[in-house]
Amino acid sequence: MQFRLEKRREPSKAMLYGTPIVAVLLTMIVGAILFSLIGFDGVGAVREIFITPFTNTYKWQDLGVKAAPLIIIGVGLSIAYRANVWNIGAEGQYVVGGLAATGVALATYQMTGWWILPLMILAGMAGGALYGAIPALLRTRLGVNEILTSLMLTYVSVQAIYYLVRAPWKDPMGMGFPQTRRFAADALLPNILPGTIVHAGVPIAIIVALVAWFVMSRSVFGYQMRVVGAAPHAARYGGFSENRTIWLAFLVSGALAGLAGALEVSGPFQRMVPGFPTNYGFTAIIVAFLGRLDPLGVIFGGLVIAVTFVGGEIAQTSIGLSNSATGVFQAMMLFFLLAGDLLVRYRIRRVTPQAEARA
Repeated sequence: MQFRLEKRREPSKAMLYGTPIVAVLLTMIVGAILFSLIGFDGVGAVREIFITPFTNTYKWQDLGVKAAPLIIIGVGLSIAYRANVWNIGAEGQYVVGGLAATGVALATYQMTGWWILPLMILAGMAGGALYGAIPALLRTRLGVNEILTSLMLTYVSVQAIYYLVRAPWKDPMGMGFPQTRRFAADALLPNILPGTIVHAGVPIAIIVALVAWFVMSRSVFGYQMRVVGAAPHAARYGGFSENRTIWLAFLVSGALAGLAGALEVSGPFQRMVPGFPTNYGFTAIIVAFLGRLDPLGVIFGGLVIAVTFVGGEIAQTSIGLSNSATGVFQAMMLFFLLAGDLLVRYRIRRVTPQAEARA
């Protein structure tokens, strides 16, 4: 008895949007079994990671802070992926955006004014876009695969942080620690809820997702991204340039990753440190697919992944679970999501040897 995959004529909409929920549920079930088998309290791990962040009201503010950069970067990646442009280096663009914003903050350290923070944000977006332009240039001019170039550039950006915080940007009053000086008050992102850590980046993330949804569904730019990604031959016939689409995809996704970097360095970090790369850029890939490459869905995906981050921190202190457990749950979630996507688009058909011979 043999099995083969048979393409469905039209994937079910219910299955398409229900798969992310099923992937989360399967992650919880399999995660509980897996961690129980290796000697941990598997049920307790799932409870602490997926349930406690909602039941503990003190952790709600952490969810917003963790979700904001994931949503912003995830929106940019969803736009690029809809056009079949595989930007895997959003982490590097996030880092460069943070470095560009830091450069503005240090250059204006002795100055005051409302304009400093907006200038940092613009610098962060420009830095991320320019860093995203490198793999776009290599792809369109030399035909180099953008997956490899964007990914490898991430490590270059991390080394740039290590150099800058240990040499030209090192805080002279920092007791020898590799970090910049703390930003001036006008270079810090304000908190929107007094007494909490919820900063202005949280509503900015929601606004970015809403604007991106409108642009992708109601503009020529969005139509171009969708058509080039779904039917490149038809796109060329319609006058849409593939190279232009690659440039637009990288510039937009890079700018949004740089925006997230600028908001993080001026918000939670308040200075540049070697620990600034937090894998938000890589994790946002899961966020984009959880959100079905739809900007509104990315909000849901960002919140789900933020729950695993916050819950993972809780599980470390409550049941002694390793920090790497968060990555295990996120990896399982991506695996089940991709497996579900396969079943959404294909059905498993049992084939007898006689039928196979006739075919």
